[in-house]
Amino acid sequence: MFTLSQTSRAWFIDRARQAREERLVQKERERAAVVIQAHVRSFLCRSRLQRDTRREIDDFFKADDPGSTKRSALCVFKIARKLLFVFRIKEDNERFEKLCRSILSSMDAENEPKVWYVSLACSKDLTLLWIKQIKSILWYCCDFLKQLKPEILQDSRLITLYLTMLVTFTDTSTWKILRGKGESLRPAMNHICANIMGHLNQHGFYSVLQVCDPCPAVCNFPTLHLQLDFYICVQHTWCPPQKCFS
Repeated sequence: MFTLSQTSRAWFIDRARQAREERLVQKERERAAVVIQAHVRSFLCRSRLQRDTRREIDDFFKADDPGSTKRSALCVFKIARKLLFVFRIKEDNERFEKLCRSILSSMDAENEPKVWYVSLACSKDLTLLWIKQIKSILWYCCDFLKQLKPEILQDSRLITLYLTMLVTFTDTSTWKILRGKGESLRPAMNHICANIMGHLNQHGFYSVLQVCDPCPAVCNFPTLHLQLDFYICVQHTWCPPQKCFS
């Protein structure tokens, strides 16, 4: 009788232990399933967001044809933020090229302050965001310059484009916003250029430019070549470009 009671008790304890282990395994499976579902849903959500964002960017540049009214600087700024948010250098290289051309086109507009991309630097609410954005854009220009080959015609054109971006936003001499009454803004804008140059320098700007130095695309543009020579000469003694050229 005593032996039978002990056997029943051991059987009951063993069954309880097995049931507890099964419940733990089931909970672990449920937790793993929730984690997997969360990762899958997160991936699908990010993919959908990136796809929709890229579609919006493509629609923006499709509508931005040469015959249409120029977009405001704020519109370009907003679309640039979206592009930088989803940017992948291999997938978005053409979109980035269109963005750079759109920015440079805005800088060439005559008597249209709201179109000039650099005008956002004068906005109290957008100055810091604009500086952060142009730093990112210019460094991506440097990343592309590392990969491009001057002997290829299409690459040579892109090298010219990205060097023009670098020259335009590291030297205020071509900024139409500083003409006439805007001359009073020059010290502040020079300071912004110095800030941008310091950022690029910290990330290896000069090593990128030295690679591009023998490029024919640079030699064909005296202004670009002059600035390029200047940047390389002051590699170890950096100072704002305006001070040297003045």
